[in-house]
Amino acid sequence: ASTIDPIGNGHPVSPGIYFWGGLASTLFWVDPAEEMVVIFMTQLIPSRTFNFRGQLENIIYGALN
Repeated sequence: ASTIDPIGNGHPVSPGIYFWGGLASTLFWVDPAEEMVVIFMTQLIPSRTFNFRGQLENIIYGALN
């Protein structure tokens, strides 16, 4: 998937990132504007137990600003 309007979608990321979320709460995203790749591996089922993506985005992009 990709993000065209991150602010409108509630994500503090650059426009044009692409990402994937998998089973057991694994996820990755690529942000070409920031030249950044994030890979998060865990083993937590069900995947929606915690909002890992939102928390990681806030921590990482908050540190960049």
